[in-house]
Amino acid sequence: MGNVRHRSLLPANQPPTIEAAVRSVALTDVEPLSWENLSASATLVATPCGAPIRTIVTGRRVITTGVYASRKAGRPQPYESMNERAFFMHCEVDTEVLDCRAQPFRLEFVLEGRKRTYIIDCVRLMADGSIEVVEVKSDRRALHVADYADKLHAVREICAEVGWRFRLVFKKALMEPTAFHRNVMDIQSWRMTEYTNADVFRIVEALRSTGSAVLGELVEHFASRPLGFAKLKAMMVGRIVTIDLTQQIGDATPVALVGGATGGLR
Repeated sequence: MGNVRHRSLLPANQPPTIEAAVRSVALTDVEPLSWENLSASATLVATPCGAPIRTIVTGRRVITTGVYASRKAGRPQPYESMNERAFFMHCEVDTEVLDCRAQPFRLEFVLEGRKRTYIIDCVRLMADGSIEVVEVKSDRRALHVADYADKLHAVREICAEVGWRFRLVFKKALMEPTAFHRNVMDIQSWRMTEYTNADVFRIVEALRSTGSAVLGELVEHFASRPLGFAKLKAMMVGRIVTIDLTQQIGDATPVALVGGATGGLR
């Protein structure tokens, strides 16, 4: 593919963020790039403010569009399929995901003599500090189209050049097992529930003293059981606790601290 065209825009001690990762290899979308530039390299193009590179919700498209309000990302995440919506819900609950962005940049490159562009579905910052570039698809049928498959292969190579992972996520992985997906939908539905530093302190201390507990024990630390369930679910979105999602959520559901949780609000 050749080298990715970029310039470093960050100080060496910049804390890891999605914006920092993207900006470190991006050109802002100030003016059109020439064919000569593109033919020499791949170029990552981002908006100056870090907003999505494309406005998805137009009111004129026949596909499903909308906006998912993400507490974890602290911003709305536009989507253009129910699969993308489900993916953002999974990101909201997944404690291995620190942050994510919908369509934060596009790649411009030449493939077999043709200028190509590719808008990324999502970029995720993971707990280990790595960056994942994600394409969400219904199934593998699109990959049977040679041109599209070649395009994705080129994108995978470009990501590898800057040290990022490229992943394909299919509908089946989001929806199955059914019980897990149902629990993800439940947890994320309480994501905007407010919890205080005092709430977090009580739960962190309770879990530190025992190593693990079950939901039925932890809800006793709150004024009411319904409020306790809601706040604990919101704390999973905030990466304070992790709740076992493999079985139906109830009093006996195991809960543990997320690695590195210190009790700060998120």
